Amino acid sequence: MNKALLTHLGSVIAGALILLCIPGVSKRLFNDKGTTLHLSTAPHKSTSSSVRPSDASPSSPSRKAPEEQPGKDSLEALLDIADIKIPSRSELESYLAAHNHPAEGYLAAGMILQDSGLMREALARDPTNPHILFALASRDEFPSADRIEWARQLREEQPQNSLASYLLASLTWNDRAKDSTLQSLAKVDSRQGFQSFTSESMVALNDALRATGCNPGGAALYATMAVDLPHLSSLLALSRNLQEHANQAAPGEAVLARQSNAALGSSLAGEGDLISKLVGLSIQNNAYAGLPPDAPLPLAGVDPETLQLSIEQSRNHARELSEATELLHTSPELVEGYATRALVLGEIEALRWLNSRATPPSR
Repeated sequence: MNKALLTHLGSVIAGALILLCIPGVSKRLFNDKGTTLHLSTAPHKSTSSSVRPSDASPSSPSRKAPEEQPGKDSLEALLDIADIKIPSRSELESYLAAHNHPAEGYLAAGMILQDSGLMREALARDPTNPHILFALASRDEFPSADRIEWARQLREEQPQNSLASYLLASLTWNDRAKDSTLQSLAKVDSRQGFQSFTSESMVALNDALRATGCNPGGAALYATMAVDLPHLSSLLALSRNLQEHANQAAPGEAVLARQSNAALGSSLAGEGDLISKLVGLSIQNNAYAGLPPDAPLPLAGVDPETLQLSIEQSRNHARELSEATELLHTSPELVEGYATRALVLGEIEALRWLNSRATPPSR
């Protein structure tokens, strides 16, 4: 079993426990360079954007040894049940050559090997691909100037994708006048879409693994577990900046900052995976922090007490759903059923299906 994957997924579980058990999201989890904790609720999805150099092996050890990670034995048993085969660099190179060197394939190979060079090659082969532009702009290992340019290109390619505006605001917060940034965010229409490309990344990973010999169920499970969500770090940083600005700005700017913060949180809370939903709830909470009694509500018609009740109910529901992942250790059929649904319908719907397998039918 691939030790790097075990280490990565073990650290995901550690982050999951913290995120589900405390109010708000710890700043340290996203910004402390000395930790490898990744936020999630089921064993998948790294919010880390770390990239290994292009000559690194995919099995290189991470900062923590696998033996130190929580749930290692249970996780290894799950991966054995799924029979996941992680492709080597040479296998991925053969896959790319056999499929006419597809840009999405290079991005997937870069994610699997954590190779920034392959990710750049993906963009070189398809410079206007929104998925690739977003994936690279989200990763903090690339130079800031490049990331800002990619985010601007993304907004040009997808003007109706509000996530492009939020990402660009996060990357340029310290370089622009705050009133200009707030005015730009105020133009984001709630009717705009919010496309995070998580599904596209999962499909690309799934295709790469299946093409290099992994079974369908194992490929789908790997795609749901290993897909990165590095944009959450940038969006949470933007939320904190908006919160701090609201606490010290003039009343008019403070209202705009809180409303933009709440709109960002609502968009994330509507995503199809638990980690994005929980981060979105925490961002909504940021929007209400320090709200003066006479200030307009960041979310129309939602008072602070109603918001807190909704957040608590959503967190409890997330805990209940995530408990169903224990069933994955019992059957390869359940692994394939869950992973396939997560790939097509999203993690939350897949967890609901899995939870239904544990609940006896009512008479």
